[in-house]
Amino acid sequence: MTTKTVKVDRVRSAAEAASLEAHGADIIGVCIDPDPRFADDRTITVETAVEIRKALRGTPLALAMNLHADPADVLRVVAAVGVEWVQTITTAIPPHPVRLALRGAGIGIIYASIDISHDDDPSWVFSRYDAEPDINAAMFQVEVLTEYANSWAFLRDSSPEYEEEFQIEDLDELAQSRPVLTSLDVSPDNLDEILARLPHVRGLSMTLGEQPTRGDVRFHALPRILQVLEALQ
Repeated sequence: MTTKTVKVDRVRSAAEAASLEAHGADIIGVCIDPDPRFADDRTITVETAVEIRKALRGTPLALAMNLHADPADVLRVVAAVGVEWVQTITTAIPPHPVRLALRGAGIGIIYASIDISHDDDPSWVFSRYDAEPDINAAMFQVEVLTEYANSWAFLRDSSPEYEEEFQIEDLDELAQSRPVLTSLDVSPDNLDEILARLPHVRGLSMTLGEQPTRGDVRFHALPRILQVLEALQ
């Protein structure tokens, strides 16, 4: 079994969560505020998030939500659901008072939706986070080459032809100094190669979704995610 963390986002029911947990998911993510990348029905209520958390036998829950609200309101929702992490829905960094309130409550922030394009300079990827003090980061979730359906094959076969392109080694180097989860077009067929080539990446993130609002959104159907989890075993 791999020691990598596998996180599945936008789970919408206790039944989905239980199935993912049974197949070995390490973190279950739920979203209680709309994700602009999708026009589906995977935004859930606080009450449903509580039901999902209660259905889990020990797998931790990450709560994606609007973190630009009043700090007291954010803490009330977090306490109601009972989570150890909150997650950004966009790349906007939460206001400093919210970050301080969450840190004081022992809640870490997962910074998600960080896109890496093929022509990105590696030094730019985390520059906005490095420039902001006290961001209370538990993990960083990066979406790699979402403009390509076969992102891993492009990284492996095409990027090395151009030294200025973003490389597999760049991603692994970024993960040496930060807790990084990466999203790629992972499948049972390429899983072993991805894990072998990215030894410093903490793990994989996969997003459940339907009805994307734009063409460069990476998401997976539940059966495919279950197949990947089975392959990890």
